[in-house]
Amino acid sequence: MYIVLGNEIVDSEEIKVTIEDNSDFRVEKDLSKGTKREDVVAYQLSIDVETLNDYLKEDYDIDTMDSEELFDEYMTISDEAAMELEEVMPEDTIANARSYKWDNSENAIKVVIAIANEELGELKLSDITKRLLSQVD
Repeated sequence: MYIVLGNEIVDSEEIKVTIEDNSDFRVEKDLSKGTKREDVVAYQLSIDVETLNDYLKEDYDIDTMDSEELFDEYMTISDEAAMELEEVMPEDTIANARSYKWDNSENAIKVVIAIANEELGELKLSDITKRLLSQVD
């Protein structure tokens, strides 16, 4: 799907490849049509819990953490990692990402990310992300 990001037209498939090549995330689904906008690209991402464990081992003893503490840390770390994707996106874009689920069957954290030109604004992008969260799983 083609998306207008500022003065550029980009293929959502190219952004997908950029995400997968520059991060530990897998793109599960292109949610761009679900935004009902021509200027926002969005995806459902997942990141493996084992990968997150590697991040956590630097600062925590994960063997002593209960599942609620682990869940909170997984969500926080996956949010932060998703927001770092903003650095590899096209110039003048902003991103908004939210982790929303620990999928035990895949042993992965699910994340929704929306990306748009900075002219759209953080508040509007946040609203779009919230709407997308109501549409997934």
